[in-house]
Amino acid sequence: MTDFYQIQSYLRFALSHSLPGEKAHRLLLPVGRKLKPVTSDLSVNQSGVLLTLFPDNKELYTCFIRRPETMKNHAGQISFPGGRQEEQDPDLIATALRESQEEVGVIPSSIDILGRLSPLYVPVSNFFISPVVGWSESKPDFQINHTEVDDLILVPVNELLAPNAIQTTQIETRNGPREVPCFRFNGHIIWGATAMIFSEFREVLKQMPVRTP
Repeated sequence: MTDFYQIQSYLRFALSHSLPGEKAHRLLLPVGRKLKPVTSDLSVNQSGVLLTLFPDNKELYTCFIRRPETMKNHAGQISFPGGRQEEQDPDLIATALRESQEEVGVIPSSIDILGRLSPLYVPVSNFFISPVVGWSESKPDFQINHTEVDDLILVPVNELLAPNAIQTTQIETRNGPREVPCFRFNGHIIWGATAMIFSEFREVLKQMPVRTP
């Protein structure tokens, strides 16, 4: 996967058309959980997350973060940079960019927005997540805000596109042990909403036509 211009152009096109949405989300939906549509309840927490893509050493990468164990929601879990929409944010793209800068130092002006994935409602935390896909022409100068981020995890996209990338593991939750589908990378377990979001991105990227000579 080294033709970065082709990938960038394809994603810009694909993300503006019909998306796999729920079908892709279900591939990483934990057993016993149901996909629930967001309600019109004004108490729902609108949020934006940024799936940043960047080339490095002839590979295409994305970044995840591990949340601190002290957080109220999703403590210790792996996620994309992002968070709750604030009054000053004109839209959820602005939210995703602002939060990414605050958490990992990604400069908004360095990101080319390619489009958005399907929104996802997470009942356990009452968050309605809008995933934004952005492109950086080079590896960002990441600066971790350790009050919000325990660790930065840079992953070659190809690692998560492999046929055996989706696995099953047992995790401990506040309701006891649970078997969940997940992505694994270097000992990290990516599951839940983050894995469901990446599952849709993965399905979109898998449909990219192969260029022939």
